[in-house]
Amino acid sequence: MGRFGRCGVIISTLLLFLVTLDAKNMDVPIVITFEGNRKIATSSLEGVVGAKRPSPIALWKDNRATINALYIPKLDEIFRLYYQKEGFYDANISHKIDVYGIHFFIKENKYIKVKDIEIKSDFYIDDLVQLRKKRRFRAELFSNTKSDIKNRLLESGFCNYDLETKAYIDLEKYSAKIEIELKKGSLCHFGKIDIDGSQSIDDEVVLSRLHFREGEIFDIEKIKESYNSLYALEAFDKVHIKENRSSKNLLTFEEIKKKYKSIYRTDSFDKVYEKIGKKRESTIPMSVKFREIEQKSHSRIGVGYATDLEFQAKYHWEYKNFYGGGRQLLFDILYSEKQKRIENNFLNPAFLMLWGYHMDFQNSAGYSEERNLHDYDEKVIYDKVYLLHRGDKWFHSIGIGIENRDISDDRSFFFIYPFMKLIYDLRDSKINPKNGFYFSHEMEYGLPYSPDSTTYLKYLEEIRAIYTLNSVTLSGIGRIGAIKIYDNRLPESKKFFAGGAFSNRAYGYDRIGITSSSTDTLENRGGYNIANLTLEANFPLYKSIHMGFFSDSTMISENQGVWEFTDRVIYSAGFGFRYMTPIGPFKIDFGFNVNKYSENAIHFQIGQSF
Repeated sequence: MGRFGRCGVIISTLLLFLVTLDAKNMDVPIVITFEGNRKIATSSLEGVVGAKRPSPIALWKDNRATINALYIPKLDEIFRLYYQKEGFYDANISHKIDVYGIHFFIKENKYIKVKDIEIKSDFYIDDLVQLRKKRRFRAELFSNTKSDIKNRLLESGFCNYDLETKAYIDLEKYSAKIEIELKKGSLCHFGKIDIDGSQSIDDEVVLSRLHFREGEIFDIEKIKESYNSLYALEAFDKVHIKENRSSKNLLTFEEIKKKYKSIYRTDSFDKVYEKIGKKRESTIPMSVKFREIEQKSHSRIGVGYATDLEFQAKYHWEYKNFYGGGRQLLFDILYSEKQKRIENNFLNPAFLMLWGYHMDFQNSAGYSEERNLHDYDEKVIYDKVYLLHRGDKWFHSIGIGIENRDISDDRSFFFIYPFMKLIYDLRDSKINPKNGFYFSHEMEYGLPYSPDSTTYLKYLEEIRAIYTLNSVTLSGIGRIGAIKIYDNRLPESKKFFAGGAFSNRAYGYDRIGITSSSTDTLENRGGYNIANLTLEANFPLYKSIHMGFFSDSTMISENQGVWEFTDRVIYSAGFGFRYMTPIGPFKIDFGFNVNKYSENAIHFQIGQSF
């Protein structure tokens, strides 16, 4: 071996020693690679140990996975246990460390296959079994199956059940047998509700947000919805809903011995107690405990840019639990060259009981200006008084509004109108739904309070449908509206316009008026009928980054009458990117008219459209 060869060996050995020394003693990142894994994806193995890769946007960085070097002594055992959970009990895992990092060599070998699944149940659970015959046995799927069965039982009101789930693993035959035995027991019901809080918030306010009542069938989903409703009131720092164990809703040891003796004849009473656990009675008293919010006053200032309003400044101030009772007081101010608005909102929850429902009281009053958005400028002073009720799936509101609209180059209009809104919401999430259905109905009627007043009837209906299949979320939103005028005339600003992030994304906010063809719109003339259909598909690209494709179709008609449409429809299409956050997606969409590419727009939005 030559002199340079010997030096190379010495240098490589020294570097290997230093890397190993760093790995054992220092909190440093080290590259990790895998070889030989066929059934288990490399990304899954990286996820088990929290390996990190640079963002795909950072093209200048080396796209290799790294881990904290302190984890190295534990990695062999971690991967061995993980492979066992994935059904590979004979997997051989080894590694070596060199100057380039740590490299794992994996021989997965033969995996455990599900030979048989035996279900004995008096309650339908077959569709919840995630394991399949002749497929690989995975401990995670077995555990998920058990959890899903328990959740369905609790959602259906069966809180006293006997569930046995067993997996028999035959390592010689590489097979697994799954046995599930279930006796659902009798239905349970919610018992007395005990509210333990402060004197500042009445029990009626808390009850108005609970989605369960004494005597109703026990449903764990209603408890989850109650949490959401209570926290939405923004009057609590902490809420705890649980079974009231201080009540006698748990069977004693003697009661279990007496009740289950015939079932477990061959077991000692100690084993009976161990198998049954502390069984609930069929009536379950509930306890609601909470702590009021401490930091009641909040404000925020923001500067942003909207496609049509350009640069704008916003100020928001709110006072939560205003003078107790869960009341809310809010002020919002928006300022831009094209639009100015100031609005005050006051909410008094559980204001009165009407037809057996808790009704909230809300008042919204404000002033707004619009300039250079249409061929007219407008100033509006308004006040709206509501009574509203929020249920688990339903939302109702009725109220009366007063408006004065001062329009340039036109007379002022003064309106008094009762209105209503009805929502039926079956989506699985309000922030970022993946499945479900949504329907809303809005209606207002202009009162004939004087010979000069405008009497009209206005409807707006909306349907949303969302379905996710293999991580692709498909959604459709349909809106139809109509206006019928009985006396005098309606200003353009009260008619229908379209365009924007929540409508037709090839156009700016309210840029679509009466559609005269598939490419032209009278953007300064509103219509009496509107129909808008949005279809969208969203799918993940990388971690929290998603992509979407959409089509928007809009028709606005000058025909005055209920549901009198035309065939003049503007068709648009486009694509966008979404960055998923806890408060909803941050969206960027680019849309264009499919018959006139020069009509296009870019929209920025926080929150889901469907």
